[in-house]
Amino acid sequence: MHLTKEESTQLRAQHGTVHRSVPDPARQVAIDRALAELSPVVFSALPRADQRRKCLMYLRGLLGASGRKSVRNIAAYLGDEVNDQGLHHFINDSTWEWNPMREALGRHLVRRQPPLACVLHPMVIPKSGTHSVGVTRTFSWEHGQAVTAQQAIGVWGVSPHFASPLNWWLHLPSRLHRTGRPDALPSSVRAAAPDPAPEDSMVSAYRETAARMRLPQRPVILNAERLDGIKMVSRLTAAGLPHLTRIASDTWLLPDDPALPGWGENPLQAAQIAQFAKSHRRQVPRSAPSDPGAVELVAAVRVRLPVAFDTAERARDSRDLLLLGVGRGGIRWPDELWLSDMTTADHAALVHLIGLSRQVERHGVARADRVGIRDFVGRSFAGWHRHVTLASVAYLAAERAERGLDAPRPARARTLPRTPAQRSVSPG
Repeated sequence: MHLTKEESTQLRAQHGTVHRSVPDPARQVAIDRALAELSPVVFSALPRADQRRKCLMYLRGLLGASGRKSVRNIAAYLGDEVNDQGLHHFINDSTWEWNPMREALGRHLVRRQPPLACVLHPMVIPKSGTHSVGVTRTFSWEHGQAVTAQQAIGVWGVSPHFASPLNWWLHLPSRLHRTGRPDALPSSVRAAAPDPAPEDSMVSAYRETAARMRLPQRPVILNAERLDGIKMVSRLTAAGLPHLTRIASDTWLLPDDPALPGWGENPLQAAQIAQFAKSHRRQVPRSAPSDPGAVELVAAVRVRLPVAFDTAERARDSRDLLLLGVGRGGIRWPDELWLSDMTTADHAALVHLIGLSRQVERHGVARADRVGIRDFVGRSFAGWHRHVTLASVAYLAAERAERGLDAPRPARARTLPRTPAQRSVSPG
């Protein structure tokens, strides 16, 4: 197999010379322990020993290589045990299935750390060319401009002090069949309706995750400020999913509280409704371990979707929604606006869920980037999924290694084989 010109260019564009990182001995022991614990779980579905060995080597590269976690940098970190062409082939064109590994990892996480909620987090992955599967032109708020990129959706399980990816979904635009290698896609994907809306992809991502991971019903939390908030809420409500959705301040809603100033049959913007309810704010403790004692000022108002925006699904479901204004106070309150169908839930409990969801944006995505979640180079749909699956394993190993350094276990786990780059560093 030979790399395309674009793929070879991307493999070489790694900030100049590839440098081998020098592992910290204590961190390496913690990572060895974490991988030794996770390997029997995630590799159980791989029938061949050589596949398990290569997966383990790839994990070591994701956790140890400097810079972007490209095949070239990973191969350079691993030394003579692998070459970049063979590793590229193993990820992009091999026959091993990623789904059983991802399901095993997800079920393991659910057993060990039962999530209180699931967070749907969209992620833009800029690409230098148009040959990667799913690439299209899209606006990136992170970059402040339109970019050529893939659009992925992460399904994260969150609980106090813990956030971890359970599943990944690649949003496939209608131009898919004019790029990359659509023949590499499963037939169910090729037969899907073209150009699904991002809101539909997010609901599909969660429903697939819940079915594969056998998740108990948990609230779905997401930031839809940059999506169609009304469409997103309608899709979640129609799917019967309890949800907590952050919306833009200019989202049009109908107040459904006769005691509220400005109540009537005309829709108002969400920020205006929250301002009408400002006198009803109350203090709720923030669920942030890094900021103990802090409080949020919260006001809640019952609202409905405007008839003009109703979908057929919404017409069959006339339940009220709860609009939450949340913020620290000051003249610019609220800082955030959230819409939920959990109208009878305690407001403090909803604020706690919002706090849990912030773990993904503030800590989870950064850790996922450190293990290369956006660094896949290739045209293969299956290859992308193999890469992000192994990156999810690396994410959990890194998280457990960090915890192990803070509170080392008394029992000593078996040591895994070391790479040449690791063997060249003496602990002393």
